[in-house]
Amino acid sequence: MIRTVAHNDWVIYSVIGVVLCYIIMFRTLHRDISLYDFLLQPFEDVNNTHLSWAITTILYCTSFSVLFSQYVPIVPKFIEENLSFWGISFNKFGFMFFTLLLFYLAKNLITYFFFASVENTKNYNHYALSAQKYYLVYSLVLLGLSVLHYYLPLNTRLFFKIYLIAVALAFLLKILYYLFNNQQILPTQWYYKFLYICSLQILPVLVVWKFCFI
Repeated sequence: MIRTVAHNDWVIYSVIGVVLCYIIMFRTLHRDISLYDFLLQPFEDVNNTHLSWAITTILYCTSFSVLFSQYVPIVPKFIEENLSFWGISFNKFGFMFFTLLLFYLAKNLITYFFFASVENTKNYNHYALSAQKYYLVYSLVLLGLSVLHYYLPLNTRLFFKIYLIAVALAFLLKILYYLFNNQQILPTQWYYKFLYICSLQILPVLVVWKFCFI
């Protein structure tokens, strides 16, 4: 029996890269404040909200892909055949990363149109800051789990079930965080809140999950 040695240096490079990007972002866009101070910072004192939110989204997609890309069963054949550049095609990490990146780009754009359609664009800025804080913490947790996952002898099948439960709980926490945020980031009418949660939170996540893992 031949035993294949796994080389997980790319995980460490990814973790270090994401952390360095966050450090640079905090030093340049947020006046060198600490993470703790940023999480408690009110909207009025925050600078470069949308730019730092875009950076956080990219880094979150990277963190999520590092941990979960190994569970992607296959890269769809039509992507391998049609999206190959200079003989280089997508691996599972690249496939998941760009899928998430396109998903959040489309989702955030549609979310803006949703806020505009209910004449609540002012709260969209509060939404952007709240979402950034949530995904920033989420990505840091994912980075820590990635190091543990790839460098400890864990049962990957068992931990996949644990990860699914943790992701579901994190998703529920996000919904509660949006609903009861003291900035009132969602529209005040209950039916708009219900529409947002169903159409822009639950349904898109189910579609992406099916595309990547089923």
